[in-house]
This record gives sequence, C-alpha cells and structure tokens, in this order.
Amino acid sequence: MKVKLYCKQAAQEEFLDKLFKGYGLEYDATEDQPTLQAYKDLKGQGFDAVISIPHPTSDPEFDALQDAGVRHVITQSVGFDHFDKESAKRHGIGIHHAVYPPQSVASYAVMCILMAARRAETILRHYREKDFRINDCRGHDLSELTVGIIGTGKIGQCVAKRLRGFECRILCYDIYQNDGLKEFCEYVSMEELLAQSDIVTLHAFASPENHHLIDAEKLALMKPTAYIVNTARGDLIDTWALIEALRAKKLGGAVLDVMENESGYYYTDQRNNPVPEMIQALEALPEVTLLQHMAFCTYLSANEQLKTAIEASYLALNGLPNPYEIK
Repeated sequence: MKVKLYCKQAAQEEFLDKLFKGYGLEYDATEDQPTLQAYKDLKGQGFDAVISIPHPTSDPEFDALQDAGVRHVITQSVGFDHFDKESAKRHGIGIHHAVYPPQSVASYAVMCILMAARRAETILRHYREKDFRINDCRGHDLSELTVGIIGTGKIGQCVAKRLRGFECRILCYDIYQNDGLKEFCEYVSMEELLAQSDIVTLHAFASPENHHLIDAEKLALMKPTAYIVNTARGDLIDTWALIEALRAKKLGGAVLDVMENESGYYYTDQRNNPVPEMIQALEALPEVTLLQHMAFCTYLSANEQLKTAIEASYLALNGLPNPYEIK
C-alpha cells in the first residue's frame, strides 16, 4: 500500500519515516502543494491514498484521483469543508481528516484577542514609522472588556477557560450549550453577544449554514469600537461587508488569521505576485491585523496532524474502524 504526501516539512523528515514504516506503508513525500495537475500526474504511479493539506477538492480533482487509482484522500486538518462530499461518494473515494489538541489554536486566539485589546497593529505601525508618541496606542486591559465567543466546541471551550484568568466578562453563543462553562460564562443569543461584546472571537465550524455567519446585518449590531477575531474559517465572515463596516468606522478593527478564498495563496511564497484585491483592501485599513492561517502551527499540533493523517491512511486502506472518516 502506497501513500503520496504533499507539503512535507523538513523538520518532520525523521518523524515521518518512522511513522510510515511503523504502519507498514510505502510512501513518497514532496514539499509541493496539491493541485489538479499534481493529482493528474499520479496516474500510473500506484498510489492508493493521498495525504494533502486543505485544498478545494471536487469533481475535477476526484476525477483525476479516481483515474490514478487513488482510493482515499486524507487532509492534514480538522476542518474538511474543502471536500465536496457528494463528489467523493460518486467517485467511490473515501475522505478523512486529522485531529490535534485544541490548545494550540485556543492559545493563539487568546493572543489575537490580546492584540485587539492592546491595539498591537497601531503600536507596531507607530514603531515602524518611528513615531513614539503614545496617545494613539492606548489599549484596554482585558479585565475591562466583554469577550464574546461564537462556537463553544473543543476550541471555544479551551479559549473560554484561558480567558477566565484575565477576569473579563465572557459571553457565549452556541446552539449546543456546554454546562461546564456556565460557572464562569453566560450563554446569550447571537444578537445579544454581538451587541454587548467588545471583542468577538469566532470558533464555529465551516458549513453551508455557517457561510457568512457574520454578514452586514450582524456587523451592524456590533459596537463601533468592537473588534472581531477569526481563527476558525475565512468564510464565516462576509469579508467585503467587514471591509465596508471598517471603512465607515462602524467597527473598531479585526484580527484575521483566516481569509475567504485563501487556498493557493497562503502557505506559498507570494513575494513576487500581485496581492488579491480583498487582501489589499484589508491591508489598507489601519486597525486590521492579517495573519496567515497559523493558529494551529505548533510542533505539537503539526506532529499530531501528521500522525493522525498517517493513522487514518492505514485504517482506511486496511478496512479497519476509522474515527477519522468523513461520512
């Protein structure tokens, strides 16, 4: 059984070899990104499974994978909204995801919340310009603020527990409430959360129902001084609506680790390429901090992603019970 791995990291070379050999799997690894052409090039190479990073995968990609004899695709991510599940079924290709502990994303989200509270983007801009006057750089202590958490799954819960130590008021919204959080958090409607929060952090999963969960109507409910933080999925926010709200001074700012239509842009060297219009518009706004979908990126999470992706490959190819299978 043979597996193709995309986006190999040099730091994982020895770890990678041990894992594949431990499961008795033959493999070939490349630092290249997965693309439609890359999938077409697999034909005749005898690969049974592919381990990829999030990459839009629908009929054209599944056609190429089926033609190459690939039976399973595993994504090195918890999220799997980039897969067209119906297309995978039509092509008879199994799709699977990886898992990793929630603390890496949760700690990064808290970092972003602190950046918003303390106006880190303004401070850094002033420093770059060598303007060391501090009046424009005054931020807030988190204990003064109300933080709203949208989505209290594993990561949202982890964020809430970390925020507790900062003594801020914490509001939560989720259709499934977590009783363990009610000791120090208050569940409210989304409308109440948006209206009362100084910082809103998103931890909902991506789905057709959650597409543009935060749209112009929802943004209009927020305080004109409020910040929005997104370390979840880019399409949870209607980005152009966000840009318009920021331009009109109807919102204080944003810290965005994820972006709509980021596939093929982030995780690649874009130094000599034009900047997409949406990102240009955000970069022009002084109270916006753009990151590059790095919330998960710790040694702990990267290794767990790889480990569970390879385990998923082994289980899928051997027809064994598989907790990573996407149905």
